[in-house]
This record gives sequence, structure tokens and C-alpha cells, in this order.
Amino acid sequence: MIDPNWTALEALGIAIKSEVHAAEVYGRLLGMVKNRALRERLAFLKGEEERHRRLLEELYKKSFPEVELALPERSLVPMELVMKEEITVPELLKLAMEAERQSERFYQEMAAKTKDSSGKTLLAYLGKMEHGHYELLASEAELIARFPDYYKAEEFHLGEELIHLGP
Repeated sequence: MIDPNWTALEALGIAIKSEVHAAEVYGRLLGMVKNRALRERLAFLKGEEERHRRLLEELYKKSFPEVELALPERSLVPMELVMKEEITVPELLKLAMEAERQSERFYQEMAAKTKDSSGKTLLAYLGKMEHGHYELLASEAELIARFPDYYKAEEFHLGEELIHLGP
């Protein structure tokens, strides 16, 4: 995933750009989803990606204090697919899941290559967080696969009002 020709500066820039794009993906999903519970989870994920961006920017400033941050064109998130007009929520969710997987691998590789112990700890932490994001998205994708209208209704009941538990 990490190109051996990338400098640490380039890899960190790509990581920051990817966090910016991931937040945009969750913002796009928020605009497409009505279900309150899912909206809360997407808002949480958007906030997480924004927090990751800030952490990476701090690492950047610490590692490269003399270099002004200029984000590269490259990102781990396929924005040309994300921004397609006709994309559906399930498709966008799958793209977000793949981006989380790629981010997890990317951070693991960066952590393995860095020599700075605090940077190594932060990158390993981010890799684990991205794995958690993937798992959260996977459970939502499973719900949507089983109940295609789940994300379309403000409140979605999984049939519990149809269950009779009494005599």
C-alpha cells in the first residue's frame, strides 16, 4: 500500500488527505440517510475522521516544523466514485468500508516503518480505530442488506411491534 518511494512527508500528507475525504464521505451519507440511529453513527464516524485529521496534522507539525502543510492530490478514498450523482447508500457504504480497510492497512504499514515512538503509537492507534470503523459499517451494511428500507425511515422497527410475548 505504501509506495517505497514515498517520503514520510508524502505518506503523512496522503493520510491527512484521506481523513478529509473520509469525513466528506460520511457527510455525503448523512445527506442521503433518514434513519436517526444510522445518522448518529455516521455523525460519530465523521467526527472521528475529523479528529484523526487533527491528530495527523499535529504529528505533521511536530515531524516537519519547517514545511508548510500542502495536501497532495492522492487519497486512499476513491472520491471520483464517491461523488457520482447516481450512487446509492449501499454502494457508498461499501466504498466507505473499503476505504476504512485501506486506511487500516496504510496506518499499520506507516507504523511499522516509522522510527519515532510517539508517531508509531499514534499510527498504530489510528489503524485500530479504522478497523473499528469498518466493523461498525459492516454491521450497518448487513442491516441494510436484510432490511433495504432501514436507512430510508426516520425510525425503523425490526418487527418488534409484531411480536406477541403475552398469553
